Amino acid sequence: MPLRKPRNYALDLLRIVSIAGVVAIHAFGQLAGNEQARGSGGWLAAAVIDIGFIWVVPVFVMISGALTLTPGAHLSGPAGFYRRRAVRLLPALVVWHLVYIAAVQVLVPGRGLAGGQLLAEVFNTRLVPHLYFLWLILGLYLVAPPLARFLHSGGLRRAGLATAAVQLLLLLVFAGQAWSIASGGDWRFAWNALTQWIPYLGYFMAGWVLTQVRLPDRAAAAAGAAAVVLSVFNIWHWINRDQLALLNIVTPSSYIGLGVAAAAAAIFAWAFHRLRGWQPGPRLGRGLAALSNASFGVFLCHYLILLWLTVAVFPAQTPTFGLVALKFVLATAGSFAVSLAAARIRWVRAVF
Repeated sequence: MPLRKPRNYALDLLRIVSIAGVVAIHAFGQLAGNEQARGSGGWLAAAVIDIGFIWVVPVFVMISGALTLTPGAHLSGPAGFYRRRAVRLLPALVVWHLVYIAAVQVLVPGRGLAGGQLLAEVFNTRLVPHLYFLWLILGLYLVAPPLARFLHSGGLRRAGLATAAVQLLLLLVFAGQAWSIASGGDWRFAWNALTQWIPYLGYFMAGWVLTQVRLPDRAAAAAGAAAVVLSVFNIWHWINRDQLALLNIVTPSSYIGLGVAAAAAAIFAWAFHRLRGWQPGPRLGRGLAALSNASFGVFLCHYLILLWLTVAVFPAQTPTFGLVALKFVLATAGSFAVSLAAARIRWVRAVF
């Protein structure tokens, strides 16, 4: 019997930090996006945290690519790959859309949705801010078998060049969109359930490619330093975006912008290669694995908790830094507790 491959705890740590970052974006973004608070100390602190975590969605996609584009994930062929992913993803996609449809109807004034309007909100992934990610991952899973075959068949150099070309093309597309917006044009990428995956294809490929290269410790440390510098740049750029017209086109402050893409790649490379082979003690290892496995459920339910806190617990309150920080703590702890509890219930864990 072959030896079981050791668990890669670098990816677990990245996943845990990234899901905390997603909750932070949705919590602190309530203040960072409030133009009336712009310039205040609380607004600045919220903006630093919000944009400081802007890399987390690209890194989530890279983690998915690292895990699903490996040869081992495709040993049973495309049919087996699709079957396993469908069992994991489709129930959650259906159930959580229904949950948020009900939540929006009950909790959000003026968002009563019915018929064609509701279908349009779902199709255009505008129902709530985060469910687009399920469609994004579904699309990437659909292209994963042929993409994995391509990446594995021509050597790492070809895979790296193809990944760089795809990422560069997508960055140029969204720089073009930024130029269109700045110049008063009307071209926008058509975001919907069918297209969400396309802008993230380069990240998906990069997740696998970056795990295959061998970075010496010095190069990994340099990637970590670059990640800090790039993150500071992204924060500064977003805060001062009104005065930086050219940079807004060259490197849009979005998940598909040059600065964010570079920061995400640097963070992923640093964490993976600095911690590659690290094996914590049994108790810590079990805890990390449990929190990492719970991250999908945290992603699914955290916004429901934030919505409830905003509408029912702290209604009509102007967001302050203390308030959004409290919401972040409650939503993070609550969603981890719910997800960990759901993992113990047979039929419930199927949608967590």
